[in-house]
Amino acid sequence: MERFSRRQFIAGGAVAALGGTLALAGCAPSGTAGSKNASGGDSATSTAIGSGMGKHGEFNVEVSVTDGTIDRITVLDSRETPGMGDVAMQKLTKLIIDNQTLNVDAVSGATLSSMAFTGAVASALDDLGQKSSEWQKRDKAEYANETTLPESTDVVVIGAGGAGFAAAISAANAGKKVVLMEKMGVLGGDTALSGGEMAVPGNWIQVKEGIVDSPEALAKDMLEGGDNAGDPALVQVIADGALESSQWLTFEGGVSWKHDLMQFGGHNTKRSIIPITHSGSEMTTKLTKRVNEIDDITLVDCTRAVELVKDGNAISGVKVQNTVTGEENTIACKAVVMASGGFGSNVDMRVKYNPAMDDKILSTDSVGVTGDGITMGEAAGANLIDMEYIQTYPVCDPSTGALLYVGDVRLEYQAIMVNKEGDRFVEELDRRDVISNAITKQSDGKGYLLFNQKGADETGLLVTHADEYENILARNVIAKGDTLDDVCSQMGVDAAELQKTIDTWNQYCKDGKDPEFNYRGKMNPIEEGPYYLMACKPAVHYTMGGLHINTDAQVLDQTGAPIPGFYAAGEVAGHKMGTNRLGSCSMTDIYTFGRIAGANAAAYSA
Repeated sequence: MERFSRRQFIAGGAVAALGGTLALAGCAPSGTAGSKNASGGDSATSTAIGSGMGKHGEFNVEVSVTDGTIDRITVLDSRETPGMGDVAMQKLTKLIIDNQTLNVDAVSGATLSSMAFTGAVASALDDLGQKSSEWQKRDKAEYANETTLPESTDVVVIGAGGAGFAAAISAANAGKKVVLMEKMGVLGGDTALSGGEMAVPGNWIQVKEGIVDSPEALAKDMLEGGDNAGDPALVQVIADGALESSQWLTFEGGVSWKHDLMQFGGHNTKRSIIPITHSGSEMTTKLTKRVNEIDDITLVDCTRAVELVKDGNAISGVKVQNTVTGEENTIACKAVVMASGGFGSNVDMRVKYNPAMDDKILSTDSVGVTGDGITMGEAAGANLIDMEYIQTYPVCDPSTGALLYVGDVRLEYQAIMVNKEGDRFVEELDRRDVISNAITKQSDGKGYLLFNQKGADETGLLVTHADEYENILARNVIAKGDTLDDVCSQMGVDAAELQKTIDTWNQYCKDGKDPEFNYRGKMNPIEEGPYYLMACKPAVHYTMGGLHINTDAQVLDQTGAPIPGFYAAGEVAGHKMGTNRLGSCSMTDIYTFGRIAGANAAAYSA
């Protein structure tokens, strides 16, 4: 039996390049004296503050040193992703203090936050005269293995994102022993990085607002949004399970929701509920807490599944690898739920199935989304389906590929999209693939979202996503100005033509009809400044293909027969979305099929 730590780190990812652009100058140190050292003399304690530039902006770290020993590291202010960046900082704090070294690796899945944090600590040490370069040369520190990985269990769930959490909790609630494993150093996967919006027909906000909706209406939109290439039976399962899954998140997971709805492109009504933080991390942090409360679930990170073991045609175990030590062993089990995500971050795999999706196209996905589960499943006899269908999200950072959540003003009816010439060229609430394809055809391959202060205030998105807004404003991804000339001059957009476009749009709003693009949402005029103009570009966001499943979440072989003991849920499972996934349907999918997969895996292992 091997011991695996909940505080392990991926080997690699050097933090040696500290003090670069990620670490900014620290403040002057302050000192206090008064405690006694071991020899009876006074011990001098000094503190200094170092700054780091993480994924979501600058943060400050206070470091306390007594007689050359770090005895405290405190993060003073940080907006890093909950459950990811903050977890990485907690892990690094313990590692550094316990071992008195800066020779540590970045936490996989939170590399930027890790390096920014360690750089901030180094900056503070330098201000204290401790020479961080010497601390970086000390013996390397890694966490000891602390979590016992059992030799056997009832159900193994591979991947600790939304689908994996749902499957593990459901199987455990059915009385089964579960191992939930994650290959990265932090939990949550793409779910944590998402906005967390969830398509739920018949939800409580719709009822309050008098919006008539139904699972059948959602299923119709999903099928049409995927060019009717998805399996109608799978789509109906998702639609039918939407409301119950949202209630499960509320009462089982403790997730809180905003009192608001969004209408994503391709949906014919407002039906998408929004987590209170407008982030999928609201779900993953709450579900992590719930998992840790259940004795029958063994949760382990930095543990990679490398092979599915079979006994005849049935799944009988999982070969796993400790990503810190490289050690391998096998967990015997009665059933496996694959919830490892898609392959959006694996360029070679993308090109294999769709040559157009090469490295020129950035990705919104976690670095861990590399198709491992699909590859393992295929090796175990699973049929792969719809692998050529790869979706791009239209409103992404042109430089990094990151999702631009400020751009959700579009989904709350407060923005129009124009090109460099100042003209509208697509319906703002059309399907993701339609908008993405339209953007790529523009003269500079970019779209520009225009909205005003009124739209910003009504949505509150500049406040909700203040970290993102400050970041993209500093990098000129978005411009703010009192006049159209101000924002257009900053972004290189034709101001005169844009004024004509706005005048036309405002007339459409007055008339209540958009004869050019048939805008399907509430039409709000853009009448006065200040104005905001944000550049965007499509990036790979979702892979529709994967392991072929049936309505019971069973993985099918080449003949269409279920592989005994093998289940899949989430993005790793294909044939649900067709050629294109409508926004907010992923959350509905992963929690509905995650729960089904976990319950059925538990029943099979009885």
